[in-house]
Amino acid sequence: MLRESSTMTETATSAQARTTSRGQRREESHLNDLVSDFGFLSVNATSRDFDGLAQDVFAQLILAPSTVVKLPASEIDVLPPRHTVTSLAQYYIDHDLTLYPFISEAKIFGSIEALYEGHAAPSDEWTVFLILANSLISLSVSSDDGSYAEAVRYAGAVQKHAKMVLLPGSLQAIQMMLLLVQYSMRDLHHFDGWYLAGAAARMTVDLGLHQDPPKATSMVHRRAFSFTDDSISVALPRKSSAMLSRHSPDVAHPAMELIRLRKLVSMPYLSLFHSGPNILKDPWPDLCSAHLTLDAWESNLDQDRLQETQKSLFRAEMLYIKILLLSPARLPCPIEDYGQLLTFEHASHYSQLMSSLVEDGVNAAMCTSYDLLRTIFVARTIVIVIASLEDVCFSDAMPSTPKTSASTGFPRLTAFSGRDRLGLAIRMFSMLDKVITALGKRYGVPKTWTELKPQFDQVYAALGVRWR
Repeated sequence: MLRESSTMTETATSAQARTTSRGQRREESHLNDLVSDFGFLSVNATSRDFDGLAQDVFAQLILAPSTVVKLPASEIDVLPPRHTVTSLAQYYIDHDLTLYPFISEAKIFGSIEALYEGHAAPSDEWTVFLILANSLISLSVSSDDGSYAEAVRYAGAVQKHAKMVLLPGSLQAIQMMLLLVQYSMRDLHHFDGWYLAGAAARMTVDLGLHQDPPKATSMVHRRAFSFTDDSISVALPRKSSAMLSRHSPDVAHPAMELIRLRKLVSMPYLSLFHSGPNILKDPWPDLCSAHLTLDAWESNLDQDRLQETQKSLFRAEMLYIKILLLSPARLPCPIEDYGQLLTFEHASHYSQLMSSLVEDGVNAAMCTSYDLLRTIFVARTIVIVIASLEDVCFSDAMPSTPKTSASTGFPRLTAFSGRDRLGLAIRMFSMLDKVITALGKRYGVPKTWTELKPQFDQVYAALGVRWR
C-alpha cells in the first residue's frame, strides 16, 4: 500500500496539489474529528458496550474512508409486494450466497417476515434492503437504468442504521458489513470496497475468528491485506442445516470451490511476489507447479454441480491468475519469450470467456467491478506483450523452452502460425474492448482504463494494418 500511495502522489499534478476545494477541506475536518475520536475508541476497543458517541464513531471510522460519494438519504415508505421481495431474495441466495455463505437463508427470510409483520429491528431492515440492493444492482445494465436507481435507493435507506448494526464485538456486525461489501463491489460510484473488506477482516481478527497476521495481497487490487497461509489455521465451512437452501442443497459448494482456488494460488503467488528481498532468478518451478495445480482444479469443475455461469467465471479467474503469475514484478528481466506467448494464449482464452458472459444479460449479472478491473489488467498486459514482442508473437517459429530447474509440468504452447496468432490478437482486442465497455456502463470507467485506452487503440489499429 505504501508503494501505491507513493505512486499516486508522484503522478498528481502540481496544480492538483495546490488546489483544495471547500468539499475537500470539509472532508479533512471530518477525518480529523475521526482521528481525534479514535483515541477514545481504541481505549475501549475490548468492550462490546459502547455509548451512543462511541457507536457513532465506530460506524464513521468504517464508512468515512470507504465512501467515494455519499449515498443519498432515502426512506422506503411503502414496501414492494412481498412476492417481489421474496423473488429478489431468492435471486441473491442463488447467485451471491452460494459463493459467500456468511448468512443463513433462515435469517434472510426471518428478516423479511419481521419487515412485513411490522416488528423489524434495524438489522432486519439492513439485511433485507441490502439484499434487494445487491440483487437489483446486479440486474442493472448501466448506471442510468431503473434497477440501479432502485438499488441506490435501498442502499441509501439503511445508512441511518449504520451506528446500530455496525458494532464492535459482534458476529452479526460482520454479517451486516459483508452485505455492504458485496454491494460496494457493484457500486464503484459510491464505495471503495477495499476499505470495507479490510474493516470486516479486522473485525474477524478482533473477535478471534482469525489470528492477527502480517501481510498478504489482494489478487485484484494487488494491495496488502490481512491474511497469509502461515498466519491462519481455520477449518473450512460446514454445510449446516441452517445454511442450506431449500431449493439448492449444495448451496455451499461453489463457495468451497472458490476457497480451494484461493488456497491453490496463494503459495505460488506469495513465493513469486513476496518471498523476501532477494531477486527470484528462476520462477519456472513455481510457475510450472501452479499451472499443473490449476489445470487439475479446472478439470474437476466439470464434475461438480455448478451453474455454467459460475464455471465460466471460475475459469476466467483462473486464467487471470495464470496471467498475473506470469507477470512477477521482482524478476531481474522480463520473463522469456516463451512466457510472454503463454500470457498471450491465456489472455485470448480469458477474453473469449468474458465476452460470452457479457453478451448474455443473465450471465453478466453475476459479474462485479472486480471482473472489470481484472479485464483492464489483462488488456494492459497484452498491450505490453504485443508492443514489446510483436515479431515474436506473429512469427511461425516457436520460441525455445526456458532454461530452468523445473523438471515436470512445463506448460505447453499451442502451435499457431504467425497469421493465426495475429487473427487471435485482433479478435482478442475486440473482445476485451467490448467487455470493458459493457462492464464500464454498469460500474463506471476507471481511470486506469482511460489512461490505457489510447495505447490500446494504437496497438489495435496497428494489428489491423498488419493483417492487411
